[in-house]
Amino acid sequence: MSARNTPPPSSSCTLPAAMISLTSENVRLRVSAKTKEEAIRAAGQVLVESGCIEPGYVESMLGRERQANTYLSHGIAIPHGMPQDRELIKKTSVCVVQIPEGVTWNDGSTAHLVVGIAAKSDEHLGVLAALTDVLDDPAAAQRLSTTTQVSDIVDALNRQQPKGVATQELVDGEQIEVAIIGEAGLHARPATTFASVAGEFESNVRVKFGGKVANGKAMASLLKLGVPGGGRMVIQASGSDQTEALQALRDAVAAGLDDLPDEHATTPAANAQVWTPASQGRSIAGVCASPGLAVGRLHIFQATVLQVVEQGRGEELERRELAGALEAAELQLEEIYDAVSARSGKGNAAIFRAHQAMIQDDELLSEVKLRIETGKSAAWAWQTGIERRVVEMRGIADEHIAARAVDLHDVGQRVLRLLAGAEHAEATLPDEPVILVSDDLTPSDTAKLDPRKVLGLCTASGGPTSHTAIIARSLDIPAVVGAGPAVLEQKAGLTCVLDGSAGLFYVEPSQEDLESAKAFQQDLRVRRDVENENRYKPAILTDGHRVEVVANIGKVAEAAAAVEAGAEGIGLLRTEFFFLDRAAPPTEEEQYQAYTEMVRALNGLPLIIRTLDIGGDKALPYLTLPEEENPFLGVRGIRLCLRRPDLFIPQLRAIYRAAQHGPVKIMFPMIATLEDFHAAREAAEKVRAELGVAPVEMGIMVEVPSTVLMAVEFAKEVDFFSIGTNDLTQYTLAMDRLHPALAKHVDGLHPAVLRLIDLTVKAATQEGKWVGVCGGVAGDPLGASILTGLGVSELSMSLPSVAAVKSRLRELSLPAAKNLARMALKCSTAEQVRALQPA
Repeated sequence: MSARNTPPPSSSCTLPAAMISLTSENVRLRVSAKTKEEAIRAAGQVLVESGCIEPGYVESMLGRERQANTYLSHGIAIPHGMPQDRELIKKTSVCVVQIPEGVTWNDGSTAHLVVGIAAKSDEHLGVLAALTDVLDDPAAAQRLSTTTQVSDIVDALNRQQPKGVATQELVDGEQIEVAIIGEAGLHARPATTFASVAGEFESNVRVKFGGKVANGKAMASLLKLGVPGGGRMVIQASGSDQTEALQALRDAVAAGLDDLPDEHATTPAANAQVWTPASQGRSIAGVCASPGLAVGRLHIFQATVLQVVEQGRGEELERRELAGALEAAELQLEEIYDAVSARSGKGNAAIFRAHQAMIQDDELLSEVKLRIETGKSAAWAWQTGIERRVVEMRGIADEHIAARAVDLHDVGQRVLRLLAGAEHAEATLPDEPVILVSDDLTPSDTAKLDPRKVLGLCTASGGPTSHTAIIARSLDIPAVVGAGPAVLEQKAGLTCVLDGSAGLFYVEPSQEDLESAKAFQQDLRVRRDVENENRYKPAILTDGHRVEVVANIGKVAEAAAAVEAGAEGIGLLRTEFFFLDRAAPPTEEEQYQAYTEMVRALNGLPLIIRTLDIGGDKALPYLTLPEEENPFLGVRGIRLCLRRPDLFIPQLRAIYRAAQHGPVKIMFPMIATLEDFHAAREAAEKVRAELGVAPVEMGIMVEVPSTVLMAVEFAKEVDFFSIGTNDLTQYTLAMDRLHPALAKHVDGLHPAVLRLIDLTVKAATQEGKWVGVCGGVAGDPLGASILTGLGVSELSMSLPSVAAVKSRLRELSLPAAKNLARMALKCSTAEQVRALQPA
């Protein structure tokens, strides 16, 4: 064994001095639990009764379960609380609740032994290490799940040494020594990540700690080591890629083995609106686009019709098309597997590995290729082969095998969509209210949706800043986007639950869950009614700090509607709506009349008018512009206005004239350089001088990273900043927010975006200037809380969000908001930020 990377392990590689044991008083046999929550509460109650925890720690255990799956295997689950709640632990302890009849833990997994853990540090790792012996022995797990002797369970989990043949260390190769960071040690989640990374390499991997050796590619084996937080362990690798494997594992350990998010998590606030299904039935994870809960029948909004032609166009061409479709389908499934694994764990994602295996079935592929050889098209040959097997499988008596016919059909349709030609067809809605499922919707499709017929919306593609998401929020329709192609393969007519707030689509809810969801809807309606009654009250935090909550609008009539909704003004008037859907641009007089009508409707409340923002994803039919390879990086926003004074000057004149009737501010979009602002300000000042009117406040949209990096200089010259988080996010992450595959990752709560907002606010504060946010994040109650903590003083949003955001802020203190913001800035992913809740 080469030791050129690091020296051999030192004497520090020992087990913690004080290891706890399971006592008979902490074992409960033959417990009955209908739901996972009941099982966790039963375990928590044992720990409460034994004086080990405060009752509040039980809620922490439930909170942890919402963030991570604590089911291991062979009917064993290990619920435990979140690290930040350790002050609720009086003394480290474990308990066991035996549920002989079992309780559904997650899709496809049933727990019979619930091992509750309350650990101040790492004293419980000895029991956890012994527990892996049971994981390695399904028969032992079965015996413990039905035993009538408490001593059987106590003896099994207090065993200090692994049984059977010990894993042997490697005798050649390389090794390194690393330290486990964090306080929790090498428990289930980091061990799973370690094994997954190790499994990517051909080399054998072993891990040594405390005189024991584990297989680095097996989670259960790693748990046997009982490595505490800060414990140093030796990683050995032997094989053709041993150096690369060790480097990857070193990096993974240094990055925290996916266990760092716990440092940022907090328990949900007592007033947080969270619906938790009792049965944890099958769900599809997407991204929250519009909050709320919907219960109704599923309707597929499908705008394409597959056409399969029987006759092929030549054997070689059809074989190539088949190979390409199969490869593309495997890549799709890999992406889905990764996404589901990241959100719901590898257990919930395992079905997509099975789907990949179905695509690779040698017998099926041989049959399809044989039909291609006889002159058939690849699509026809594939469809025929799949349909025959689906029919055969559905006829099998064993219901578990017959159920796999659904998966086979799903796989067949995936490949068929890649093989077959498609033509557009008119998609229609049924007469009754439904949850609408679609690949994605165009802005015009979404705008035409009737909230009375569309209870909820779930799309396979798109992201939280897409037009679909923006319009869904404006219509107050609960929506989940970026859920992946699996949503398109569900059976139409099923009664489902769509949780827009959590970004989850439950496709097979139990009757209990349906009733629970409907009850939650009623509670939500009551809360909405209360929010609506209080919508005119200002957003004053519990300690007196005030945040201005205003609205984003695009039409004249929406100004009065904004006041009615409780908005304290208009933070963004999108003037491009006056320029769209017409044969010629609006005249100065038309714009003046429209702006003045809005000023009067606001009756003294402020109106911020953004000058024409055309380009990128918006175009004018009467404005002939050269085609651009990348319009989002081309002539748009202020760049277009400066090149087209025939559009810019009449608008500026109309704005200044309207400002004589009430408080109006001018805001310039897409300002990337100081030169842009100077040119825009010069044009505006020239117009003002010609009209002989008083100055108005002039601000800029912060939408590109260059503006943030020059915020100190900008803050000396502008009157205010308004951060457009939708565009700032796509430019920061270099992801088109309308891209079908990337849009779901364009999240304004990404830490990179929040850090840019933080820099902007600090620069503005230094110069005594205020900062607003007018992107989608402002209308998200969590986003609004974080932005408040960052120092944003104005939040502008779609009308349906106003009352809810004001209500959330009135329940928050400024110190709590600042603490939430600090935690968000320390996160490394948008998912971690969205897991936070104000305490």
